Amino acid sequence: MTKDYSHETRAIYHAQHSRVAEDERAMSRFIGMFSEEYFGLPKNWFAEKSVMDAGCGSTAKVLIALHRMGATNIHGFDLDTDFIPTAESSLARHDVPLDKVTICSASVLDIPYDDASFDFVCCHGVLLHLNSDEEARKGFSELARITKPGGYLYTVFGISGGALEESVYPALRAHYKANPAFKAFIDNVKPSDFHALVDLIAAGFQEHEGVSADLSSLKDMLDTDLCVTMQNVLQAPVRLDIPEATIRNMYGADFDDPTRLRRYVKRANIRRYLAPLHYATADNSTLQLWYGSGNLEFIARKKDRP
Repeated sequence: MTKDYSHETRAIYHAQHSRVAEDERAMSRFIGMFSEEYFGLPKNWFAEKSVMDAGCGSTAKVLIALHRMGATNIHGFDLDTDFIPTAESSLARHDVPLDKVTICSASVLDIPYDDASFDFVCCHGVLLHLNSDEEARKGFSELARITKPGGYLYTVFGISGGALEESVYPALRAHYKANPAFKAFIDNVKPSDFHALVDLIAAGFQEHEGVSADLSSLKDMLDTDLCVTMQNVLQAPVRLDIPEATIRNMYGADFDDPTRLRRYVKRANIRRYLAPLHYATADNSTLQLWYGSGNLEFIARKKDRP
């Protein structure tokens, strides 16, 4: 019998998202990732639309973006209830009226909404953290069920293949589980941990090379967003590898051919210098050796009923 990690995963992400929700630079990046242009939809398409973020998390970042794009009937859910106060606080802090949003506790495996309830359904980085491929398929089926004919289903699954996902990250995750000191470091990592190392480097240059180096600008690139990214990669107990062909098969005959989405993520931290490589992965065989498929993000229109 497959072990159920769902509530453990939700608790881990609640801790991560709570940090992000309090960090305006990180929130600005996340909210700015979503737009009509990115989704390939006309300007003002979301006006007056009913929308759902399945697995909205404690930041409610997608709900904030959808509100800014004009959606008025806004819904989101996630497991348990601890995330709700943090999500509502995040919404309020970003000027989203709480009477425009409905948030509840639910599972993507059993969504408590009627068939064809929403014009737009989002599920961002949830399905790959379910307990098995079978659960991922069941969750996708639920997302498809609540999408209206003529509406859109947007899903983000993560990365399939590549040296990082197949070898490097699994080794680090195994070390995280096996080494208490490393686990404690990751669980509590903060920018000042890296800032101290920058100071150590500058002191080393001065002492051993007689070079005075101003590395203060580097500290600004070692931020909370970067720390949470490290936690995101290492802490989650399940990270399914779901290939592109499988995702396209999930959309199946009920949807038009899904469009794979790609965006250039503008970052303020040191990952900025990798952003061009992430963006070019789909077209570069050398990068594919490292990054595999790149992030698998898709949108498709649900076909109208006959």
